[in-house]
Amino acid sequence: MTNNFVQGKAEILKTFSVKNYKTWTGRAGVGAEATLYKDGKKFGWVIDEGNGGEVSLNVTGENFRITTEFLETLPRYTFNDYWKDQYKEDWDGEGGSKLESWQAFRFADVMLNVAEEEKHLRKLCKTKLVVSVEGDSDFGVFDAKWPKDTYAQLQIMSQLTKQLQPKVITEFVNKRFA
Repeated sequence: MTNNFVQGKAEILKTFSVKNYKTWTGRAGVGAEATLYKDGKKFGWVIDEGNGGEVSLNVTGENFRITTEFLETLPRYTFNDYWKDQYKEDWDGEGGSKLESWQAFRFADVMLNVAEEEKHLRKLCKTKLVVSVEGDSDFGVFDAKWPKDTYAQLQIMSQLTKQLQPKVITEFVNKRFA
């Protein structure tokens, strides 16, 4: 069965990216912000003020219209779709099957989560070998460093591919940050 939330998130990540991720201690948890880019150009920013409220999307003028129209093109999803993506289990509460439209706060939340994951992966890749495996939302982490030498990289790719069979490695995450 197709998860429309995951499909919508994939469409967002094809078009938008984030940089300059920063965090701080807020009144009700950790606050965070990141600069939002569309097609490689600065577009706005996303922010969680750390005060217990919703995550905000800050775009103005023409970018507001572009964002609104973009969100309308995304597939409607159920809260159960969202819950499965975030927590890897079914939602047992009310409203789990009601169709939801993509809202700016949910879009901003997706982008901040991506920024946080990228920051964590970048740090992890400094001392470990990290791979993404097909059909698994978690990453495989190995006690080895990503070599600078291309031949050594190919050897490691070959060894890990054999070791993880029948699973398929979809990405050597270290290559993103090399």
